[in-house]
Amino acid sequence: MATLILIQHCQSEHHINDMSGGWTDTPLTGLGKKQAEMIGKRLGKQSFINDSILFTSDLLRASQTAKIIGEHLKLPSISNSGLREINTGIAAGKTKKWSNENRNPKFGNKFDLDYREFQDGETWREFYKRVCQCMDSLSKENPKKQLIIVTHGGTLGYILAWWLNFKPEMIVSAYFSSSVGGISTLSQNDFGQHVINTFNDTSHFNL
Repeated sequence: MATLILIQHCQSEHHINDMSGGWTDTPLTGLGKKQAEMIGKRLGKQSFINDSILFTSDLLRASQTAKIIGEHLKLPSISNSGLREINTGIAAGKTKKWSNENRNPKFGNKFDLDYREFQDGETWREFYKRVCQCMDSLSKENPKKQLIIVTHGGTLGYILAWWLNFKPEMIVSAYFSSSVGGISTLSQNDFGQHVINTFNDTSHFNL
């Protein structure tokens, strides 16, 4: 890969209607669509975008963001379920209140890789493994292409951990917190080191 551009999906209905995240499948808000337009316009000014492939999580809030960006870049978006947020099992489609009342008991305050927050959902270890397998596949299949990936906050953080070759146990004490519409750019330098060039850049919203 020449570079890797990560984009957190734009504002979604679940951000404003007290719904849980994860696999809750909500569309973009009106503001979210405007945010995606801003991202598309910004990336459209970068000439190296022409040699890119646009991938997206298949959940609505990401795929709608990717579609709008893709229209500016003249790129089709390719859905991949491996780029979804953590699987929240029975909490998908539920309110935050319901989720808070129905999550599995957790003992202690430390981050637990093997904690399954909701019945039928993923543990953090399983989530990270899924993200790593997805990114291994995408990078192997597109070794010389720039990948633009529209995904979710948790997934984006774990893609960064994958990029830095984190072992699962390393994510116990580290977390990359991005925000709605943030752009992160990753590359490799002449030594073959994996570089984080920019993280969670939202300056396009200040124009």
